[in-house]
Amino acid sequence: MTQNLDALKWSPRDPSFRADPYPWYKALREQTPVLAHHEVGFVVSRYADIEALLRDPRLGVSTPSPWREVMAEAASPALRRLAELTLLFIDPPEHSRVRATFAKAFTPRRIAALQPHLEKTIDSILDRLDPQDEFDLMTEIAEPFPILSITHLLGVPESDWTELHRWTTEITAFNELPIDLSALPAANEAATDFDAYCRTIIDERRSNPGEDLISALLTAEEDGTGLSVDEIVAMLILLLMAGHDTTKSLISSGLRELLRHPDQAELLRNDPSLISSAIEELLRFESPLHVASGGGRWASEPFELHGVTITPGAAVRLLLGSGNRDPDAFENPDRLDIQRAPKPHLAFGKGIHFCIGAALGRQESQIVISRVLTRFPDLEVTKDELTWRSNFVTRQLTELPVRRAARSAS
Repeated sequence: MTQNLDALKWSPRDPSFRADPYPWYKALREQTPVLAHHEVGFVVSRYADIEALLRDPRLGVSTPSPWREVMAEAASPALRRLAELTLLFIDPPEHSRVRATFAKAFTPRRIAALQPHLEKTIDSILDRLDPQDEFDLMTEIAEPFPILSITHLLGVPESDWTELHRWTTEITAFNELPIDLSALPAANEAATDFDAYCRTIIDERRSNPGEDLISALLTAEEDGTGLSVDEIVAMLILLLMAGHDTTKSLISSGLRELLRHPDQAELLRNDPSLISSAIEELLRFESPLHVASGGGRWASEPFELHGVTITPGAAVRLLLGSGNRDPDAFENPDRLDIQRAPKPHLAFGKGIHFCIGAALGRQESQIVISRVLTRFPDLEVTKDELTWRSNFVTRQLTELPVRRAARSAS
């Protein structure tokens, strides 16, 4: 414990924090729920505060910050456009227009129609893995499946998934706290290539529209106004980055936790109707995103929280991963319970920046986790200590090696 941790000494760079953030989150909540940190700004760690601030109009995402100054000085034009045009970094009224227009194309009906393809995709992957006694759930399932889902949604070749994965990984590596300038050259190159890729597809769909999301975005309008090509490109890249990276985290960490808690996995196998509540509990227990979307919020006016004055223009970091383990919000928060009484978690955010791809992420993870547990009921993780991606903003395994226990024993 936290009695041995001094919250004032918390560092987002600390490897031990990145490997296991939860003891530090507990120390922050108990000792200094609003911490003024010299590198990352005001850090907020309690559920009730985070939930309120996610909806607070005094906090925006497009206020100038050191991160934006770096973008202006050193980022490629394509990377700058991502920082200026995606939903993560724009406030109303631009945010309202772009989100509403995108939603005209990215409809619940379109997402629901993906179901047969998603089931076919995971069944094909599991058929290929079935003869193997050992494999890595991360590289074989969690990594490719979300991107294969989105390539189908966009109507682009499945074979493009490895390049799309590389681009998203290199761009998201730069969106870190504190800023990782060493990741900027690779992010610049990836954003430039990603931008060109999207524009090529958009040009092709203008000439040959189909039933895919890109074709729908080209005709979608809100109050008689559509999205510009730059806005469509930014939204496509956001969909691939957020839709891939966070769902990859959810699937991998979700399977890891269920394999670590065989009683919960057995509950789910015996009662498949629990899959919806299981996914919500996994989102809470091991949130894919540990800092609110875009990395933070910026105050437009001064206000006080727990005796700390938040100053105008200051960065405010809302620790979703901490709020989802707050005992004032969740009973026994460090216990995985797929039958937990429903209470809204923070994994997808709240308010106007609530994750626009939440329904797709839920659908994908429900299908994958249900099928993996059913097809391979004897899986066990082969390493006691797994490695995590060295990130603060996102929480993601780098590996999940497993074996078929029954086969190993035979």
